[in-house]
Amino acid sequence: MKFHIISCATIVSLLSIHSSLSQIIPLAKTIDTTHHSVVAILRVDSTGKTIMAGSGVLIHPKVILTAGHNNFSNVTAWWDKNCSPIGYVSFGNNVLKSSDRISFNWLKDVETHPDWFEILKSYSDSTQKPGPSEYTDIGLIFLDQPVLNKPLIRLPEHNTLSKIDENDLFIGVGYGYHWMDTVTLRIPGLVDGLRRKWKLHQLFLDNEFWLSTNCDSTTTFPYIGMFDSGAPLLLNDTIVVGVWGGGHEAPKPCLYSSDAARIDNSEILRWIRDKIKTRLGSGIR
Repeated sequence: MKFHIISCATIVSLLSIHSSLSQIIPLAKTIDTTHHSVVAILRVDSTGKTIMAGSGVLIHPKVILTAGHNNFSNVTAWWDKNCSPIGYVSFGNNVLKSSDRISFNWLKDVETHPDWFEILKSYSDSTQKPGPSEYTDIGLIFLDQPVLNKPLIRLPEHNTLSKIDENDLFIGVGYGYHWMDTVTLRIPGLVDGLRRKWKLHQLFLDNEFWLSTNCDSTTTFPYIGMFDSGAPLLLNDTIVVGVWGGGHEAPKPCLYSSDAARIDNSEILRWIRDKIKTRLGSGIR
């Protein structure tokens, strides 16, 4: 499947166009104090302000698993040319005010599958040459120092999602906004840096690389928010089986559903393990 990534920011813009509601609506999320391996990913703008970039999860003492499109390594090409190459991951609440951060370099410490720098080049290629295949949305961030006081989230076995039963529990956890102002979309003012979780009532395996879930039945909005990109889909709290990447149209009354790149794919699992072994010299189970 050729999947076109729709960023969460784009989803928000589209929702504003389609919605005629004139109120601020809470999304179906609750503040999370349990999943300490889930991180906020931060970047620094040209004014020196630290701002949210996405979510991720600790799978190795020095490695964060996230969405590939969270890659800001090419900030000089498609963001503010004066942006700092330094990024941070932050644990717990409230990350917008926390000093408990670990740094990394967007230019050297980020790996994506596929290569998002090549994808962006292909988007701007006026000759319309074919770009890299967009069949997934996986990213790894390598930290400057190890995290030794947080639990690691395990990778799944191949095809884990095809073997689940009715007793398995799925929870998404990320740092996206929890309110949506459907008129003015004052999203920056609504992001508080608090980690939130949401339970998934329905899960659909679209193919070997992607899964999706319908929107919340009460609000008719997607579960994921603007900074939930890269947030882990956790199976029974201990295994990451997906990372949230984008969205697509859903049956009414929902405007959009939420999509996650599956981790329980042999090619993805091999890529993650190979990158970690190459960069760090040690493997991951």
